[in-house]
Amino acid sequence: MPHPDQPLTNDDDEEPLLDEDEEDLLDWASMAELYAVGYIRILADAIERGDADLQVDPVAWENTLTAAEGAMWEHIRGRLHGPTAITVEDVERVRRLRGLGSAALLGGERSPELGPLALRCMESLFGPDWQRAARKAASYARALNQEFHPRSGTE
Repeated sequence: MPHPDQPLTNDDDEEPLLDEDEEDLLDWASMAELYAVGYIRILADAIERGDADLQVDPVAWENTLTAAEGAMWEHIRGRLHGPTAITVEDVERVRRLRGLGSAALLGGERSPELGPLALRCMESLFGPDWQRAARKAASYARALNQEFHPRSGTE
């Protein structure tokens, strides 16, 4: 412990403090990735069950996965760090998933590739603990989806 008259220093063991913009970026990226995994989980589960209603608003899907791609690029640029190392291939997978999911949500083809691709995307974002994270994220995404895109009598 330093002497009371000695100024405090930033030791190498301490993490440097983030400025407000960096904190905002981290918050934005975390939320984008969390909600993306939630929507991915909801959509993949609905398709696997063969549900007619895929339970995700197409605009919310598009916006959220686009934001997650942006957050993933920030990982690649080294501005963000998460539970896994994000690669360009991971971003391309999410982009492909976004397109396949959008087509399914708009009443188009429900590609058999969507399920396995969804699993890989969730794992690339959350690592080996993706299943627990996806369950939690899905509950948040359902609540957000219901708040901003309410359905008449359905959940």
